[in-house]
Amino acid sequence: MALLRVENLRISFHDEFQEVKAVDDITFEIQDGRSMAIVGESGSGKSVTALSLSKLVPSPPASYLGGKILFQGRDVLTLGEKELRQIRGGKIAYIFQEPSTSLNPVYTIEDQIAEAIALHRPDVKDARAEIVRMLELVGIRNDAERLGDYPHQL
Repeated sequence: MALLRVENLRISFHDEFQEVKAVDDITFEIQDGRSMAIVGESGSGKSVTALSLSKLVPSPPASYLGGKILFQGRDVLTLGEKELRQIRGGKIAYIFQEPSTSLNPVYTIEDQIAEAIALHRPDVKDARAEIVRMLELVGIRNDAERLGDYPHQL
């Protein structure tokens, strides 16, 4: 069984004047332990497809017109917010192409990473030590001193 299977997914955006098909009948699957790239021209639906995997495309203005997104056998499109929060970040995560929009500029690095830990790994006893460990993993030096920094200071 595939870890992730997208079947005949169709998503459009609409306003009072027009409807734009962002994703039109896409089907693919990813086996556990495998990677896949979605490539295409700007505006071809890559980001909408990727964000839909954890139901992050806001509806409205988007409409999920059909298809299924099966993650570990469960249809993501039928899950409630509580179930989606358990998947987002912990099981399905994104690396956005624009780094300046990945972190909130008004919160410190420590605050933002601590929030993610609290949401997705509430069992972690010492969040500060875990944050320092994570910063070390990505090569940020003097990590304990950098916790109070803001994203633009990295």
